[in-house]
Amino acid sequence: MLDIALYWLPYVLLAISCVISIVVLLKSRSYKKEMETKMQAMELLLKNSRKQHENLTNQFTELRAGAMGMSQKLAELSGQFDGLVDKQNEIEMLDPDGRLYSRATKMVDLGADINELMEECDLPKAEAELLMNIRRQRATR
Repeated sequence: MLDIALYWLPYVLLAISCVISIVVLLKSRSYKKEMETKMQAMELLLKNSRKQHENLTNQFTELRAGAMGMSQKLAELSGQFDGLVDKQNEIEMLDPDGRLYSRATKMVDLGADINELMEECDLPKAEAELLMNIRRQRATR
């Protein structure tokens, strides 16, 4: 009986090792398919992330270009504004009557009467009355 057991032992071990090899092979194939599926999902995720990154980069570039354009336009407008303020100041300095009328307008807004306007601003009575009437009309609007 020992002889028979020893005779069949290599065949039994061979059969067991074949069964184990087949099981391991089947498991490794299913594991490989699972890993391939996960790899495809990761590649798709990476592809989508790259597209999103590219889109965001393009949007950022456009926003930056727009901001730079707005900055240049603001600088240009600021320069124009400064020039206009300088011109206005020059005009006010060249027109002494304008300063008198500005002062008279402020006095009317503060409640001055016709006599005060005539004395302080050297205005004729008709001009003082006209100025007061105009300021009152604007105040009622």
